[in-house]
Amino acid sequence: MLIRFLSVFLTVGAVVAAVAGAAVSGGTPPSPVAVDAVDYAYAMPPTLKGPVVALRLRNRGKELHEFSLGRVDGTHTVADVIAAFEARKEPAWLLDVGGPGLVSPGATLTYTRILKPGRYVFLCAVPDHAGRSHLQHGMIRAFTVTGGGSTTTPTPAAVITAAKSGFVVPAIGAGTQTLELRNRAGAGRGFLLATLNPGKTQADVERWTKQIEGTGKQPRGAMPMTLLGAMQTIRSGASVFVTVKLDAGRSYHVSDDESGAEATFTPR
Repeated sequence: MLIRFLSVFLTVGAVVAAVAGAAVSGGTPPSPVAVDAVDYAYAMPPTLKGPVVALRLRNRGKELHEFSLGRVDGTHTVADVIAAFEARKEPAWLLDVGGPGLVSPGATLTYTRILKPGRYVFLCAVPDHAGRSHLQHGMIRAFTVTGGGSTTTPTPAAVITAAKSGFVVPAIGAGTQTLELRNRAGAGRGFLLATLNPGKTQADVERWTKQIEGTGKQPRGAMPMTLLGAMQTIRSGASVFVTVKLDAGRSYHVSDDESGAEATFTPR
């Protein structure tokens, strides 16, 4: 497996991703809204129009960051979310709805999905170079999704399907492509998209991974791979869409850590 990373997902709440729905056609997809991760905060608008939202996610920091996404029901606050997360509690009012996951410094992707109206948080629990969670630095951002926006998802250039036996990946062209990530596995599946950086090998990735797993600290220096996010676990029958720049002739890897499913593809 290209990436055997110590994933730090939002672990409080059931992994349901119930707000990720099937593709909807007819109309105009929403324009992307900028969501920037820096060291250690998210910059984004406080309100988004749904039900279909498009987020242009950029890691503009110097460290690896995570876009874990949770829905906060009732009148609970950001402080309540942090307290539940740190206590590893699973309150019914906090649902892990699956976010784009881990995104390397300098990486950009556009993430489009259906979100029900309500209050949400992005948070990052990746450790810094000293082993302190980014969440402890205050890296959490609340926002509200309302109605009145687009009801149309984008038309994908290709569909990557999570089936019971693994990923089914068609021929994918180079350049900026919109990919539908479709789960038909009969169980929850994630889609982690990654690629080795030039001159790096799988052995370099394994050394980097063992260092963060063994020390609990994010290694200093450039990462041997680029993590392009994509999607944490979504339920079977659901889809999300990612728009990302793919280099011709470069190998990309899509994987789901929980099931062990993985596949590689090379855009042409």
